[in-house]
Amino acid sequence: MIDTHCHLGDDYKEVLQRAFSKGVHHVINICIHPSDIERGQKIVKEFPSAPMVAGIHPCHAHEVEANHFEQIVRLAEEKKIVAIGETGLDLHHSKDHLEIQKEFFKKHIELANDLDLALSIHCRNAYNELKEFVEKYPIKRGILHCFAGPKEIARWALDAGFTLSFSGVVTFKNAIEMQMIASTTPLSQLLVETDAPWLAPEPFRGKTNEPSYIPYIVDKVAALQKKPVQVIQEAIYRNAQELFRL
Repeated sequence: MIDTHCHLGDDYKEVLQRAFSKGVHHVINICIHPSDIERGQKIVKEFPSAPMVAGIHPCHAHEVEANHFEQIVRLAEEKKIVAIGETGLDLHHSKDHLEIQKEFFKKHIELANDLDLALSIHCRNAYNELKEFVEKYPIKRGILHCFAGPKEIARWALDAGFTLSFSGVVTFKNAIEMQMIASTTPLSQLLVETDAPWLAPEPFRGKTNEPSYIPYIVDKVAALQKKPVQVIQEAIYRNAQELFRL
């Protein structure tokens, strides 16, 4: 099993050891601040199965630190990260900075396309804006991380060749539309993630999330797809291998 999107903190040793003990063999560590990158470089030296992805989160695009994006470019060119992101649009937390978000989103798209890297896309309360933007600036290899959009957006994203990644929210009883989308997403365009330390799945909802909980998400997706757990695990790993060049 693999957690394709989480944010490791200073307790990474204990978190990763618990994940490995539950059969999670890779954990993709998303680094959205310069301090995350510094820690992520330390983590991957100690745990090569916890590679880095780096990007500027849309909620921080208006307060980006000097040389942060240049650092991401350098890491990408030196093949020290396995994808770009997370980046995208957010009209839930950061309503007043959409144009700055778009500016950085475009930079990330260009970088990922130029280097043929996958792009981890964040979107919250901005799916129509995202669709319009991506149709103007196409993405070669896109992952809609923590997907929570409507079925119309899911259909558009799948038709565009994107991968949909489902978090612990898919285990929530009230996530009816998300569960329907997860049940019909082609195996070749499917990922799962924790987005830890947030969005813990049932039965841990409301608690701190971590990669060791990925089996609960895999089990739920398998039940929704009416397929054996092993089939889902193998499909997700194949997709992750291709997207992150594991």
